[in-house]
Amino acid sequence: MLSKKQKVVDYFSKNPNAVPAKVSTKFKMALPAVYTCRKAARALKAIDEQRFHDESVIVEVGHTSGHTPAHMQQQVARDIQEGGSHYKEMGVQPWDVVDTWSKEQQIGYYRGGALKYIMRMGAKDQSATEIAKGKHYMQKLLEVLGD
Repeated sequence: MLSKKQKVVDYFSKNPNAVPAKVSTKFKMALPAVYTCRKAARALKAIDEQRFHDESVIVEVGHTSGHTPAHMQQQVARDIQEGGSHYKEMGVQPWDVVDTWSKEQQIGYYRGGALKYIMRMGAKDQSATEIAKGKHYMQKLLEVLGD
């Protein structure tokens, strides 16, 4: 059985131009939660479109090994969260805001985040968790540098 949130995400997936206020009334859900669901539906659509594009590129260049290249198997850093789900549940994730900054500022932020987690290894969370968080920031940094 689908949760109310998933029903709203599905509704926005099928009706991308739906008015959030009307959806809020229809599903008896608070407007901020409706906006979060709309954002999730848009993100799912973008991921599906990117997967289609990635698969098309593989076919176009004649990739015949039967394996997806390693760089295409990973999720983008934004779609992952190490150590909980508190950022993923926000209407606007902090990284979404950082990604509006200049490239130089983004690089500095993500470098600093990686350094913070590596430097505090074992001091706050388990060492493996801290390393995973630092790696997550480094993945995001690689994505920024690759743009």
